[in-house]
Amino acid sequence: MWVTCSQASLLKGVQLASRAVSTRTTMPILSYILLETMKNGIRLTATDLEFAVQVDIDAEVRQGGQGTLPARILSEIVGNLPDATVEIKAEEDAHQVEITCDASNFEILGLPAGDFPALPKSDGNEIGAIDADMLRTMVSQTIFAVSADETRPFLTGVYVTMDGPEVQFVATDGGRLALRKTVLASPAKQKAGVIVPAKTMQELMRALGSVNGEVQLAMADNQLLFTVPGLRIYSRLISGQFPNYQQVIPKEFKQRIRVQTGRLLRAVRRVAITARDSANVVRMAAKDKKLTITSNTPEVGKAREEVEVAADGDTIEAAFNARYLMDCLSNIDADELVFELTGPLSPGAIRPAGHSDYVYVLAPVRVYG
Repeated sequence: MWVTCSQASLLKGVQLASRAVSTRTTMPILSYILLETMKNGIRLTATDLEFAVQVDIDAEVRQGGQGTLPARILSEIVGNLPDATVEIKAEEDAHQVEITCDASNFEILGLPAGDFPALPKSDGNEIGAIDADMLRTMVSQTIFAVSADETRPFLTGVYVTMDGPEVQFVATDGGRLALRKTVLASPAKQKAGVIVPAKTMQELMRALGSVNGEVQLAMADNQLLFTVPGLRIYSRLISGQFPNYQQVIPKEFKQRIRVQTGRLLRAVRRVAITARDSANVVRMAAKDKKLTITSNTPEVGKAREEVEVAADGDTIEAAFNARYLMDCLSNIDADELVFELTGPLSPGAIRPAGHSDYVYVLAPVRVYG
């Protein structure tokens, strides 16, 4: 292998690939990045066996080949090189890679490239495409509701469904549920319903941070593949049956509260200060144009705040986990929202005012006294 490329493009590629490097593993090869030459560049691949990242960067290929380098050391080297041309050389079947840039020269030992885990050989069966900005929005508005309970693995990921012109992302931990849907620019090429691990979704948001255009989704060897030009992200899928989330979403309500999102978020955040030592519970009750939010921890003290709202229907007092409320309010991306309540012990639904593409269902907390 003998290639030359810019330090800037190599650094960006190494940083992206490093997102998939395993930090805790009994397999040393998983802490390495695989470098492979292509017709007009280099492909960098890293995986932790849960998900994998492949990055293609432009390079002049003088001799084809492949090699592996420890991700941490490679990242430090490239990050400290000057903004100049980088030369990477490795003899065939040799495990040592030479990196040269201006007056700097490194000879780093790698591991056999043949030990690197194999990824799907094809681009898989295409499912459909989602706008990158919309994809980031859909992940951010659902991922916080994913469960951390490993005894129920089917709840530890985001349920992604594509059917015709519509795509939905759903997450739930049993006490709350977040659903975001949108209409695709082009209908899905096939129907799909898969559970994608939360870690993959988090890394996907980071990797696509500056990407514009469409992200292609495909199935490849029972993995979900996200592709944009020069970047592929593979994810294992979580097996199991995702709950029937549609039956959890309230179809009717007894009280409907309309309120400014930012105002409510700030109020809940303040009232929650005295609720941290009592299961983080805040109580809410709205009547006419006033929503009263309170918390009471005997060992700490009380808090009370009133927020101007427009409330219709029966007055319902309910208690909620403040953090769960703030998770939604911080991500709903709407100036105003509606909070629909069905009873003091029945799930409530929060939706953006003006459109129905997002719903957050939250179960009340049972309190005594």
